[in-house]
Amino acid sequence: MNVQKALSVVRSLAPEAFAADWDNSRVQISGTRAEVAKLAVTLDPLPPVMAEALGWGADLVVTHHPLYLKPQPPTQSGQYLDVLRQFMAAGAWLYTAHTSLDCRPDGPAFWLGRALGLKDCASIENVQNLPAREVFFQAPARITEREARPLSEAPGVIAVSQSASGEMRVICEEQAWPDIAERLVGIFGKRPEFLVRRLEEPTRSVGFGQVGELPKALACEDFAKALEKALFSVQKPFPGGPRGVAWAECGPRPETIRRVAYTTGSGASLIPAAFAAAADVFICGDVKHHPAQEAPGLVFDVGHFILEEEMMRLFAGELGPALPGVEVRFFAGKSPFGYRVLA
Repeated sequence: MNVQKALSVVRSLAPEAFAADWDNSRVQISGTRAEVAKLAVTLDPLPPVMAEALGWGADLVVTHHPLYLKPQPPTQSGQYLDVLRQFMAAGAWLYTAHTSLDCRPDGPAFWLGRALGLKDCASIENVQNLPAREVFFQAPARITEREARPLSEAPGVIAVSQSASGEMRVICEEQAWPDIAERLVGIFGKRPEFLVRRLEEPTRSVGFGQVGELPKALACEDFAKALEKALFSVQKPFPGGPRGVAWAECGPRPETIRRVAYTTGSGASLIPAAFAAAADVFICGDVKHHPAQEAPGLVFDVGHFILEEEMMRLFAGELGPALPGVEVRFFAGKSPFGYRVLA
């Protein structure tokens, strides 16, 4: 598959429009290869993992964490320069889907909510509201029902119609328009002259984290066991120790838990917003000492790694069917933390 086509598929599943303004969710290293036969997916662009992926023959590597957030000169020894040398020698591409993936509604970042059976979910903190696009064009032929159905069911499409005179009208989410335009060219065999305008309504809100309701209220310990079960299914054994899950707990325990908030990766900054959304518990990673002291409710710090490692494994599972003819492989990472288990 052409590398730009492969990148457009990745972008359709992690729209760059969803990314936070401080982030670097985009191509990190432009390669020289024109085609993608093998695509690797992993959490971190660490030199050993990149060496494994490139040794497998990856033409394109997709990570969650960026190689860099701000441009930097390749003058200092370290992981950045090591990875840059690896990719420049191989001619491969490196792409990052960071907050663009974190904020995709119903995406793999929200796997824990699905594992816990949360309902009536909403973002903890909105990042932005994205307008829709309304597209008009004169179609060269009538669109058949067989062609219209997959178009109307495509991700991001809100409405599709065609008048008796052949004029078509498509309303879609803004970030979906490039993919919809390609679909229309495929249907009609040539690119029509599109008239495109932004709509103030409807808009799509995207943001960090999620808060939702359990099917029924649980005692704290029963919820902890349910969470342990969800995490246990994806957690690796502790280095040199037994299988299991470890987390840190802070804040006052409620009698029961019904409303659950969580986010992948770091989450201490979202503690106030999570409890402002009436959460009974907040699950995240990387909580520091002072935010823990000030937590107004129960917080489980289950670690940065476990939530995002599973997210990227699921993302690889999405990319496989979306990239026909491309071999997609997930490369497992390793948490930088180990745990000493005391008797």
